[in-house]
Amino acid sequence: MKKVPGLQESKQMSFEHCLINNFKDKLLDLSQNVAESGKPVILYTTLLDEVSDYGEQELAIVNEDFVVIQVITFGGYVPIAVQHQRVFTFDEFAQWIYDRSNNLFMQCFNTLEDALLTVR
Repeated sequence: MKKVPGLQESKQMSFEHCLINNFKDKLLDLSQNVAESGKPVILYTTLLDEVSDYGEQELAIVNEDFVVIQVITFGGYVPIAVQHQRVFTFDEFAQWIYDRSNNLFMQCFNTLEDALLTVR
């Protein structure tokens, strides 16, 4: 069998594209359920920084139309506050989370599946 240059990369890209599209479809399904129930779903929480009595936590929430990521500070002399917030469309978030971390992508994928199973 003759090797064709670039064939492996195109197959890999197709697989990645398929994963991202599947993830996006699950986000869309979940957003419809969120719209009906009125209850946003937490995709993940990650502790970013923790020093004795102070910390920062990243929280990703799916609502009806977007995925919102908030970085929240807590503890110490600082009252609980949202330090910054990012808002993603489902297309943007699917690509962003895939590029950010394989583990986090799979964690979110599993959370999406679990959330969809509980509403069906």
